Amino acid sequence: MKIITLGYCCKKSKQNHENTVIAAKNCGVEPPVNVADTMEIMKYGVMSTPAIVIDGKVVSMGRVPTVEQIETIIRQKQ
Repeated sequence: MKIITLGYCCKKSKQNHENTVIAAKNCGVEPPVNVADTMEIMKYGVMSTPAIVIDGKVVSMGRVPTVEQIETIIRQKQ
């Protein structure tokens, strides 16, 4: 499973990445990679950060899900 967090220029994006790191650890999967480059983010069709991508599919965009919400998403994708 490959998890990517998109955005890292604002407080919300940083919190999104931190929550995703914790959720990934709790679920026993590889920690997420963060992408902050605007051109790379646009390749995913994301127009509003923060966002989370799992295995190439955008699963959250424009909001900061809780650790528990992210864990639920990860478990559904496993």
